[in-house]
Amino acid sequence: MSANDIQNSPTWKKPNEVMQLHRLKMKKRALQNRMCQPSQSCPASTKAYGKPNNSFNLSRILGSEKRKNPFSKNSLEKDDKVFCNGTDTSASLLDESTDSTLFKILGIPDNKQTQPEQPIQTDATLASFTNILNNLIKKDNAEEIIQDAVEGKHYVPIDWSLKSRIRLMSPNAFAWNQKLKASEEASGITGFVRCLDTSNSSTLDTSHHARFHQNCLYWQHPSLPWMNLFPRTSGRVSNKNFIAANDEIKNALHQEWTESFRSLFQLLRVRQCPYFYVCANTFTCLFRAAGIGGIAETCAFVAPTTRGFRQTLKQEEIEFTMPLKKQEGKRKSDAKDDGDAPKNSSTDSCYDTMDNDNADRNTKSDNLNDEDEDDDDMESDEWLQSLGVAADEIKKINNSQIRLNQVAESSVDSSAESMICVQGVDAQALFNFLLNCKSSIAVTGTFGGIPPTLLSPTSFQGGTLKCLKVRESMVHSEGGKYFSVELKGPILPTTVHSLCSLLQSNSNPFSGTFANSQHTVAFSKAARLTTDDEKCKENASGKAPSVFGRENLSDCGLNANLLEHFCSSDPSVVETIDSLKYCSDKKTYMWS
Repeated sequence: MSANDIQNSPTWKKPNEVMQLHRLKMKKRALQNRMCQPSQSCPASTKAYGKPNNSFNLSRILGSEKRKNPFSKNSLEKDDKVFCNGTDTSASLLDESTDSTLFKILGIPDNKQTQPEQPIQTDATLASFTNILNNLIKKDNAEEIIQDAVEGKHYVPIDWSLKSRIRLMSPNAFAWNQKLKASEEASGITGFVRCLDTSNSSTLDTSHHARFHQNCLYWQHPSLPWMNLFPRTSGRVSNKNFIAANDEIKNALHQEWTESFRSLFQLLRVRQCPYFYVCANTFTCLFRAAGIGGIAETCAFVAPTTRGFRQTLKQEEIEFTMPLKKQEGKRKSDAKDDGDAPKNSSTDSCYDTMDNDNADRNTKSDNLNDEDEDDDDMESDEWLQSLGVAADEIKKINNSQIRLNQVAESSVDSSAESMICVQGVDAQALFNFLLNCKSSIAVTGTFGGIPPTLLSPTSFQGGTLKCLKVRESMVHSEGGKYFSVELKGPILPTTVHSLCSLLQSNSNPFSGTFANSQHTVAFSKAARLTTDDEKCKENASGKAPSVFGRENLSDCGLNANLLEHFCSSDPSVVETIDSLKYCSDKKTYMWS
């Protein structure tokens, strides 16, 4: 027989195959021994016939006999007895019925077992695993309940920052249709222009579509159909601008803008316009009527500003404050400690900034006036001349000191801290300054020769009625379907409140995300601080309460509920919001 025949013969097997068959037989035998164990409860007839006991033991499955667990505590106890040579160690270290396992392992006596009659809760029960877990769960639930109770508010906060886009989402469909009926569009326009509350009107269309369209309208000047005049900080650069190259068009636009700006400010002074915005290329100004925010004077906020702009205001003798500057509160407290009369909010903070910088470098006190500083400068110059320092060197030293002061003042330029606040008579002076300010109009670029954009919730001379761009869509998120409505354009603070009030009337939950204009975010922070400061000094300076502000602003175009909210002197109602959520069950708002 050849080697190939021997290798391919079925009677010959390799060692690996033999061992594999052997292991398979061993597994079968072990399985048979586990499933077919001899039992005393088996009937005698099985033995009489001489058949092997290969039947499955049903009695053990039904509960009469339990399979032996090799890892049970009984086996451990038996092993301990054998190991200890008959010593009684029946007390188990692993007690599953109680939580004192850790104490037995560590050898610490369990007070719960030694003193079972004591009704007071012992240390073992306090430190048990179950009690600790239950306490943590109860604590987390209590914190969640408290947090929900604190965050939920029944009102929408006032955010004075301009918004360029809002996206509203809800699991239910919104009451909006881009194809409006003639009556719905007409009623929305009539209600907005005449400042009517169409929810209780008997002659106009009171449907949600008409009211939604009414809340999407605003007034703007100038209005150029081929250009988007808000926001002014767009990245689009165009060298072809025929307005900047034509003096006649520029003069005509500026003259028309001057009349519109004057008309809008006069409406603000007589409290027939609650507020309006002036959006220039490099800054944005917010004018608020007397009574808004609980302040009895006309006030204006400008952000961001530069050192040159503030120096120009100082030369025009327009006093202002910088509420967001870090050391502003310290100066006011120092002034009160000196016994002076409480200052109003229209103090020149540019002088204060230079005083503090000089004081830090020359180790002088902050309460030196301008005359003392001039005397010190004269004395320092004479002292340097007495030491033999040349006049040219003294001039260089003074110039370097001036440059250091200018750098310190310019450190907050184009930031939120550079925002200024003007109140009272100085607000009128600021209006005159902006009316003739040539730097507010760009000479070249995309917006070259175009005056600043005026935005208002009420009509004024030269104002154009504009509507926000509304787009509806369907969004699939987290396995759910949501209805979405996106509004694009200059969105005023009153527009946000009117939309939320309309959506709340449908009793449907919704959420909203906002795209804020970064230059105007500082308005809400400053309005919160200014409201708080004026509220604290209301009794001392004779400020009128907010109820008089509501009465004086009754013809400003806002409804009673919205006007009461905007005239509130409570600083907690002013917040900067990026997202908003309404819970229909609790009828509360949460924001961040």
